[in-house]
Amino acid sequence: MSSDSSTTGSYQGRPAHLDESNFIRRNRALHWARTGLSFIILIAAVTIIACEAVPLRHYKVTAAWADAGLALWPLNLDTRPTKAALACGCVIAVLNLAYITIALLPSPHSRIKTLNTFSAASAVAGFITALTGVLFTLYPPSSTYPVGFSENETLHSWTCKWRSSRNTIATPIHFARDCAEMRAGFVLLGVLVGLEFIMGLVAIVGSWMQGSVARQRADEQHQLEKVEIVTKQ
Repeated sequence: MSSDSSTTGSYQGRPAHLDESNFIRRNRALHWARTGLSFIILIAAVTIIACEAVPLRHYKVTAAWADAGLALWPLNLDTRPTKAALACGCVIAVLNLAYITIALLPSPHSRIKTLNTFSAASAVAGFITALTGVLFTLYPPSSTYPVGFSENETLHSWTCKWRSSRNTIATPIHFARDCAEMRAGFVLLGVLVGLEFIMGLVAIVGSWMQGSVARQRADEQHQLEKVEIVTKQ
C-alpha cells in the first residue's frame, strides 16, 4: 500500500491498509465462491446435455423403424422441449467454461472489475436461459399435429407413459432409461435457475465491495489533496 493512502486513512480514524487488507481477503473469498459455483453449474449443465442427448439420439435411431412397420413413437410427438433443454445446457456450459477460464488464467494486472462484470453477465444470461428452458419444457408453444390428436406428446411424456403403464404390453427397450434421464435433466434445469440466481447475488456483492472501496479511495485522495494544500499555505 502507498504511504499516501495510509496517511489519508489516519484522518478517518482507521488505517487505510486495514480496509484494503479486508477488501483483498473478502474479494479472494468471493473469487473462489464464484469459481466454485461456476464449476458446479458447469457440471450440472454438462449432465443436462448428456441426459437430453441420449434420449434424443435414441429417438432419431428408432424413428426410422417406422418404415419397417415397427413404429415406437406417435405421430403427434414434439421433440422441441428436449432440444430446448439440450440447447440451454450447451449455452450455460459455454458461459461458465468461459468464466472459469478467465478466472483461473494468471494475470499481472488486477481483474476484479472484469471478473465481477463477467460473472454478473454470465449469471443473468444463465438465469434467463435456464428459466426459459424450464418454461418451454412445461408450456411448449402449440405446434401442428395430425388430425385426430388433440395435444402433442413429448419424448419425456411418451417414454414415462410407457414406464408407468400397467398393461401387459412390454415397455420398449430403453424407454425407462430415457424417462429417468429426461426427468433428471428437467430437475437439474430447475436447479440451475437457483444456482444462477445465487451466482448473481455473489456478483452483486462483489461489485458492491468494489464500488465501496473505490469511493473510499477517492475520499482518501480528496482528503490528501486538502492536506497538501493546507501544508503549502
